[in-house]
Amino acid sequence: MATKKKQGRAETERRLIDAALGLIRRNGVLAGLNLREVADGAGVNRGNIYHYFGSRRELLRTAISRRFEAVVDYLVADRKGVPFVERRLRPFRSTKRIQDTQLRALLVIDGDETVDPMPRYEAALSSLRQDVIDGDIDRAHDLEALQVALSALFRGYRLFREPYAKRIGADPKDLDDRVTGIIRTWLEAMAEPPASAPESSQ
Repeated sequence: MATKKKQGRAETERRLIDAALGLIRRNGVLAGLNLREVADGAGVNRGNIYHYFGSRRELLRTAISRRFEAVVDYLVADRKGVPFVERRLRPFRSTKRIQDTQLRALLVIDGDETVDPMPRYEAALSSLRQDVIDGDIDRAHDLEALQVALSALFRGYRLFREPYAKRIGADPKDLDDRVTGIIRTWLEAMAEPPASAPESSQ
């Protein structure tokens, strides 16, 4: 009996999350999340949202986490046999529409100070340390700053990809190739030690 109740709850939560993500996809993140529409889309009453999640913000947080988990395996797939640069370019080449960035941005705009801008940060940092061991990154580079830069570059590009393409009059897929070419050059340079800071001319 308890297992059936647990399965019923999990199914209701899944339907609510799917309905919320569907509304955001359809209406955009800044249109807000109409909880009545979410409940209708999930086929439950609005009280279920508060019962299962406690608030609109917690529903969004849970949706973000589930959405992130659904795509992360592709982005951090097994490193064996995949060259360093190709692994690091995966997020930029993904054909899947990843809304993680947009959803996290929505929570930040909403004033949520608990938003994690870099989920799985420790695992990503550990992966960069392995890249140092493998000789793909020179050990003199600042790995924490590198991870922040990679995350910021990926999130910023995914958030503004289509407006960027429109602004410069490029096809988005063509722009993907051009941007990944620039990032490739940057990542290949990571195998060398960083250039020393220029000496003061004083």
